[in-house]
Amino acid sequence: MSSTYLVGLDGSPSSRKALQHALDLLRTGDTLHLASVASGPEIDMADPDEREQFIERAQQRCHRWVEEARALCQNHDVAPEAHVLTGQPAEALLGLASRITSSHIVLGHRRKGLFEQLLMGSVAKRVVDFARCTVTVVR
Repeated sequence: MSSTYLVGLDGSPSSRKALQHALDLLRTGDTLHLASVASGPEIDMADPDEREQFIERAQQRCHRWVEEARALCQNHDVAPEAHVLTGQPAEALLGLASRITSSHIVLGHRRKGLFEQLLMGSVAKRVVDFARCTVTVVR
């Protein structure tokens, strides 16, 4: 039986480790999806006139991260499907996981300070709490 893997990318070392972990798990016939979400406080708090510029910059960063990951996948003879999303990261990843019928989500864990945790929460924790499939969080 084939599996569908979804790897969340945020440009961090832990998300690169998550991708490598997913590549290690892949078997013949499995599908790999790479996803990065354009988000951040600068978008959420931006003046409506400037919001589009912040979104565009964030999407450019996400495209760069996805392309870097795609290059690594090619070294492993894997051709992933890539997605750049916009919104709250956990919700965007969970929505994509549902649409592609993901059987496994792999995410990196970013160490955040207490203030940042209280202000923004943890993407990995929300995904673990609400995913309908297996979730692996890589450190």
